[in-house]
Amino acid sequence: MGRLFWKFFFSFWLTLLLASLSAGSLVWLKRAADNDDLSQNLKFIDYRGIPYVMVATDIAEQHGLTDLTEFLSRINADKLHQVLAVDSEGQDLLGRYVDPQPLEQARYWHEQGKQRIVSDVTIGDKNYLLYAPLAEPAPANPHHHKRGAPFPLFLVITTAIFASLLFSALLAWYFTKPIRSLKQAFQAVAGGKLDTRVSNTMSGRNDELSELGHNFDYMTAQISALVNGQRHLLHDVSHELRSPLARMQAAIGIAQQQPDKVDATLSRLEKEAERMSDLVGELLLLSRMETGVSHNPPAQVDINLLLDEIVADARFEADAKSIAIDYQPNGLISLHGQQELLHRAIENVLRNAIKFSDAGDTVSVEAAHDPIKHIFQITICDQGPGVADAELEKLFRPFFRGQQQRRDGVGLGLTIAQRAVAAHRGHIKAINRPEGGLCITISLPA
Repeated sequence: MGRLFWKFFFSFWLTLLLASLSAGSLVWLKRAADNDDLSQNLKFIDYRGIPYVMVATDIAEQHGLTDLTEFLSRINADKLHQVLAVDSEGQDLLGRYVDPQPLEQARYWHEQGKQRIVSDVTIGDKNYLLYAPLAEPAPANPHHHKRGAPFPLFLVITTAIFASLLFSALLAWYFTKPIRSLKQAFQAVAGGKLDTRVSNTMSGRNDELSELGHNFDYMTAQISALVNGQRHLLHDVSHELRSPLARMQAAIGIAQQQPDKVDATLSRLEKEAERMSDLVGELLLLSRMETGVSHNPPAQVDINLLLDEIVADARFEADAKSIAIDYQPNGLISLHGQQELLHRAIENVLRNAIKFSDAGDTVSVEAAHDPIKHIFQITICDQGPGVADAELEKLFRPFFRGQQQRRDGVGLGLTIAQRAVAAHRGHIKAINRPEGGLCITISLPA
């Protein structure tokens, strides 16, 4: 379960605990009130005389009326405590005065079964009620009747409402604070501030809302990268189109001034037009790949058959430059994907290796299948000038050309290869060979 669930859970139980404490307070107050009633009802009975009542009861039951009379007379003469033995007619065994209030209270507690406070013994054909009255009744508690049931009930209701309001306010503040931050961040991003981040405002949290903040930061970073990439691409496209257009305008000017060079000028215009057509075609393909638009549905592709076809086509260009291609197929393997994109990706890398190789060089194409990692790798290495180590990560950017690379070509071949490989959940990597040249490895899930 999510961490927010546990926060709700513990908040609920904390509120319930406070309500339970309030209910416990009600029970405690009720018992306290009952104890006050008990002490109020025992205000005519002497607690200190209870042991004498118990001794008198034992004497009466074991030795009879004579010994009971002697015991009561002795403690009455010693003025220790007064214990009365009252019969059913309200007469004391020793003929002493019987106060009706203590007697009424003694009979009440006898009916309640309080044998330790009041004792009933039968001697002969008479029943005697033994109890120890107070010499002076205890004063009543003036505050006793001021406490009643409505006050504890009101306390419980008030505490429960206060606890609910308190924890509701705390939960509302705790959960709406990051939501307000996200709301402000969304408004800032909508206003064009793509560098807005919210995870720093949720550093003390560790729940789904903090994960939402990190996802928001990742989203804005991706959007910023895409927007910046589109801006750079637009800038690069403008730059790439400006050069052939400038050369075409210059050629038109030469043709107008020198009519005898019209044929050469037209040839130059045709070459620049083809260059612009290739550039537009590459840009359209790149745009389709980035938006996920494809005219061909994915299917099972025999990757070795595809490699055989690509290498066979590339040998014509390599033979014209006296460049050898070393290729050894590696068993039968099929991949689920788009054959057109895979063909374009591998062909672009291979043609790029041939372009930067000199006569007498060898371009190696190695295919390897790792059944443990379920990866199919295609490594294409050349013996060309290679790329500076600082430029390896930039090699797959649109229109990027290294310092050691020639200026011919559109500059989108490796970018298209990288996008095509990424569309198949693979990755592409370039490294420099220690003996010279560049190696590009395409890894595809098999």
